[in-house]
Parts: sequence; structure tokens; C-alpha cells
Amino acid sequence: MKKVIIPVIALAMLMVACSPERNADQVILEINKTRNEISKLNQQLADLEAELSTMDLSDGARQVKVVVEPLATSSFTDYIQLSGLVEAVNTAAITPEISGRILNIHVREGQTVRKGQKLITLDASVMKNSLSELEKAYELARTLYEKQKELWDQGVGSEIQYIQSRNQKESLERTMETLQSQLAMAEIKAPFDGRIEKIYPKIGENAAPGRAVIDLVNAGQLYVNTEVSEAFIGSVKKGDPVTLEFPSLDIKPREVPITFLSQVINPQSRTFSLRVELSNSDHEIKPNMLATIRLKIFDLKETITVPTVLVRHDFQGAFVYKAVERDGHHYAVKSYVQTGPSDGVKTVITNGLAEGDRLVTKGYNQIKDGSLLEITGA
Repeated sequence: MKKVIIPVIALAMLMVACSPERNADQVILEINKTRNEISKLNQQLADLEAELSTMDLSDGARQVKVVVEPLATSSFTDYIQLSGLVEAVNTAAITPEISGRILNIHVREGQTVRKGQKLITLDASVMKNSLSELEKAYELARTLYEKQKELWDQGVGSEIQYIQSRNQKESLERTMETLQSQLAMAEIKAPFDGRIEKIYPKIGENAAPGRAVIDLVNAGQLYVNTEVSEAFIGSVKKGDPVTLEFPSLDIKPREVPITFLSQVINPQSRTFSLRVELSNSDHEIKPNMLATIRLKIFDLKETITVPTVLVRHDFQGAFVYKAVERDGHHYAVKSYVQTGPSDGVKTVITNGLAEGDRLVTKGYNQIKDGSLLEITGA
């Protein structure tokens, strides 16, 4: 077939190349003529194959030894592998709310602390003195107010004096509350349970808002963020299990649910965000450690799968070879198929094969459509 068609095509191309300049009608005529020649050759090949199928092939006919396996439905699961960094759910770079000289550092690096525990004390002597003076002024204002109120209740005294004394007392109360709140800020406390990872200043140095003094991390609850191609957005949902592995640690993989899926596609990377959380009570897993995530994207039941290596391709599409019995002989049949997902080892066949079909699994590279087969056990 190939030996006949190729020279005809080559001759047609040579004629086109060597011919003087022609118009479109002449070229179309030449194309139709070539197509007719190919059609005749294809028909001739089909007639020869039909003639061969009616012949008695028992005398010395060449049979190709192959192994076949009957197709059965099975499950198919496929995964993709992603990577991400481990991060702590609770982590803080603690900064003071007021400025002041550091009088004392009550913790050390590596120490575990509880929520509300005192970490650093700042010098608040100026505020304490101011508060002491304010308390004295408040006592006087409160006494004057009580006297004015007593007179006012008796119908004696000026209303203006009564209102002024009341306003003075209330103003000093608010000022004292503000100063007391600022004084409390001189003691920097832990906002949550955690471990002191870094202490930046030393005793005697000045601390100021906006400058971190302590890094506090709670590694008991961690999360991993990763990015997933938008091609898989329909294959995953919140709550689906994923498998977490940590290449740096010799520990068992962990299966955890997806806790967050972004609803927005990144226009630059064409990906969406995925997050999983995990408990780390033994603190074996460290923040900023590299993690790999195995995400299930296909989970098919009762489907037809074939070894990927058996799926071949030509200009018409993907095909496999089946063995069929006819007149007491076995022949190879080239079956075109529609393929689905593949994990590189197995490929799902969505159309073209059925349960019970006998698939040629060995010797498939030595046969063609219509080849006479000798089926062996191995």
C-alpha cells in the first residue's frame, strides 16, 4: 500500500513543481486527479485484504505470536503533586505600643510562654509620677465636687460652680484612665501561647512602636498554602482529603482536608490558592519547611483502562489492537478509541472498547490491522 501510494504522491508533487505557472483551475484539477488515484489504490488494497481473508491460511501462512488479555472494568485514581511552605497559624512580630527604655527582659529565646505572660518591662517612671500627681489633683477635684453637690442639693450655691466642679472631676477621671492604660502598655505581654523564637533588643536599649522586639510562634497549629492550575478547578472542593509529605523528615505522610479554596484565578499564573491545616502537637514539623501535597484529581469507578504503552496514534487518532476470532482464526483489529485521563501508566478509554474485548498486550508492535494471530499464554 505505502509503496504504491508514495510514488504516486511524489510524482504528482514533481509534476506540480516542474510545470510552468498554472492558474487555480488547473491546480484544482490536478488535486482532484491525484485524489482519484489515491482512492483507487485504497480500494485496491481493501480488495486484496478481503481476498486474503477468504484464503486458507493453514499452509505456511505467517502467524504473529501475541498475548491477549480480556478487558474488565476497574477503578482509576490520578493525583498531581504540588509544593508549598509550612507556616504557623499563630505567629507575631511583637512591637511595643509606647516608647521607652527596656528595664527588664523576662524571657529567653526558646522558652515556651502562655498567653498574657509578661515578656518585657519598659521604663514608665515618668508616667508613674504623672499619674501620682494626677491622683492628687483628682482627690481635690472630687472633694470640691462633693461639696458643691451638697450645697446644690440644699438649694444653696451657684449652678455654674456645681457644673464646673463636676466637669473638672470627670475630666480628671478620663485623663487618669488614659494614663493608666498607657502605664499598662509598659509591660509587653504574650498575645497567645507560643515559643520565643527571637529577642531583638537588650536591656537598656530603647523600644519604640513599629520596631519588633520579640518573634513569637505557636507551632502547634500549622498550614500549607499552594497554587493549583485552573485546569483542575472543577476537580477539587473544600473538604477533599490531600496527602501531605515532608521531604526533610522521615515521618509518615499525613492526610488532611482542604480548608480553603480561593474563588479567584490569578491572571498572571492562571492558578488558584489552596490551603490545608494540620495539628503539630509534638512540634516535629517546623514553620517554613518545604511540604509536598498529593492532590487527587480523578477518582473513577467501573471504567475501562488500558496500559498507556498500548495506545498508539496515527493521523486518524488513538487506537489499540484487539484480537477477534473469525472462521476459526484470530485476527488483529485496529480499534480507534477515545481516551480520557492518564497517569502515565494507565489510560482511561471513554469510547471504542467494551468489557470482555480481548486486547493485544504483547506483540502489538509486530502486527497491523488484519494480521493473522497466534495467541500464546505469555
